[in-house]
Formats: sequence, structure tokens, C-alpha cells
Amino acid sequence: MSGWRERMRPTARAVDLDQAHAYAVGAAEAGLRDAGLGPVRLSGAAVPVLADAAVTSATPFLRAPLLSRLSRIRLLHPPRGDDGRCPSCAVPAPCPTALELAE
Repeated sequence: MSGWRERMRPTARAVDLDQAHAYAVGAAEAGLRDAGLGPVRLSGAAVPVLADAAVTSATPFLRAPLLSRLSRIRLLHPPRGDDGRCPSCAVPAPCPTALELAE
């Protein structure tokens, strides 16, 4: 039996977020192993686990401002305007910004 992750069809945004998480974990791992840390430098099999835990713990604090901005952008560029036009761009809705948010 497969898990729920295998049954999901990830959106482009979900794939991007997963890739960003992987890059952040790689950066955190490199930071924990950095020779500049001297005697507190970490090594061993626990480093990837610690790096992932650090990134996972920080992610909500990093993602919240981004999601707030995206929400405000969505209000300014709705998929459908009152008169069929984007209220911010004055072009037929959905405007390019709304289309980009929909991906």
C-alpha cells in the first residue's frame, strides 16, 4: 500500500517549496560543518537530521510573511474583477499577476 505522498499530484508551487526546503537544508548542513566554527563544528550522521530540523522549525517564520504578501497581492489582482477587468491593472481579468499566482 502506498502512502498519501505517493498519491499526491504536487503543484508547481509545492515542487518549488520542496526544492527550496532541500536547498535550505543543504545550506544549514554546510553551515553546521563549517570549519570556521572551530571546536563547535559538527560532523557525523546527525548533521543532516539536525539541519532538516533547523530548517523545518524556521520555515513557518520565514513562510508567514511571504504568504501574507501573496494574500495581499491576490486582493489587488483577483482572478475576476467586478467588471471583468483587474481592478489594479485595468486589463481583462485574470491579469498576468493573477495568472502567475494561480500556477
